[in-house]
Amino acid sequence: MRVRGFLDRLLIGAKLLMTDRSLRIFPPDFTLRKPIEAMLDKHLNRGDLCYLALFRWDCPESHHVPFKALQPYLKLETRRSLSSLAGAQWDDSEIIGMDQFGPQEFVMIIKGERHAGTEFIPAALYHRLESLRLSVESKVSCVKGMNANIPLTGSYVPLSASYQEGMTNGELLQESYRFALALATRQLSPQVIAARRLLEQILQNRDISVLAQPIMNLKNGDVFGWEILTRGPVGSIFHRPDELFQFASQSKQLGRLEFMVVKLALEEVATRKIQEPVFLNITAVTLNNPAFLEHVLECLSRHPSLSPRQIIFEITERHAVEDFEKMLAILKSFRSHGFRFAVDDMGAGYSSLQWIGEMAPELIKIDRSVIQHVDRISVKESLLKAIVTAAGEMSCEVVAEGVEREEEADVLFRLNVGMGQGYYFARPNVLLHEHERHVFQETKQRIQYRRDQVAS
Repeated sequence: MRVRGFLDRLLIGAKLLMTDRSLRIFPPDFTLRKPIEAMLDKHLNRGDLCYLALFRWDCPESHHVPFKALQPYLKLETRRSLSSLAGAQWDDSEIIGMDQFGPQEFVMIIKGERHAGTEFIPAALYHRLESLRLSVESKVSCVKGMNANIPLTGSYVPLSASYQEGMTNGELLQESYRFALALATRQLSPQVIAARRLLEQILQNRDISVLAQPIMNLKNGDVFGWEILTRGPVGSIFHRPDELFQFASQSKQLGRLEFMVVKLALEEVATRKIQEPVFLNITAVTLNNPAFLEHVLECLSRHPSLSPRQIIFEITERHAVEDFEKMLAILKSFRSHGFRFAVDDMGAGYSSLQWIGEMAPELIKIDRSVIQHVDRISVKESLLKAIVTAAGEMSCEVVAEGVEREEEADVLFRLNVGMGQGYYFARPNVLLHEHERHVFQETKQRIQYRRDQVAS
């Protein structure tokens, strides 16, 4: 027994000296090394497109042989079969690694080619994986003494489908496995799968357009700044931003989407030579991402005409701020570079006096629910007055959103609200060059006229 124990320790020691490449096929349970993650790092850093194939034994509870009794056999034979059969179909350099992720789940990570289709994986790769699945199933599932075979199901996804900014490659691997497992166990409906496929295609192709809606200075009628708005592909279920961002959040792709939108927006702003402040919507979740500040600064470095002082981040109300102290430290870090912040949707959602007081935003944007019919509902006007007064005491500007009627604008003039935004002034459109701004001359004259009428 002592000799056996010594040999086992010697074997483990020998394996510890082996390279990650040598240990990538069903590695032993190391506590210090993760060979597959190390190999995946190398491929992803080279820009390779990697895929995760999940093979799962679907043993029904009603089967006359309990799964626990079959587990040792399936574990041993599946590992052997996958190793030998995959090696016959794929070049050694294409197989990144194999491992067992669950009692009946076996994973293979492979390098693949990029494709232009809408499927998760190229058709040729899918057929090769299906051929491997059928071969393994045929070789392993016919256990002696059983009256029926156990089916081996397959679920194949690109690792990019689970990627989000700031995620480590180990987290990416685990998230991709969980997504593939949900597909294999039918936890995701065909509609959700199709939506995930479409979202992934949008993110890969950067199929996002940015529009802008002017924020008007209600004291002189000039354009104060621009709120950047996002649209998905025309005619798709993700054309409207609400559906796009909500599904991205549910799919754990929100950070990836918001990083992309910021990059596209700054490219467009620089191209149009915009000099006014630019409002960019961002969630607290993405703002908390340690990589986001670096991402924004890198984007700005590519456009010398833009500066952090020009950027105002609107913290949107899709997620509540849970850790005030952490968020305040993040805001301080951004402000040290010159960035400014606005609280979005004041009067609705998660906004609270505590959060606004501690955050000390440079601007407050009043939600359209407060502005709509403010001329008819006295309680709304009282609330608007209170917000304007509080903003004045905090020395921050006020923007009234969702202004659609002349009567609503008149209330803003009467209460001396500094800025307004909404269809009454202008609808969202593409960003305009300086020489194209004559279209706002009529709006400026209307603001000045109505303001004089209210004052008199």
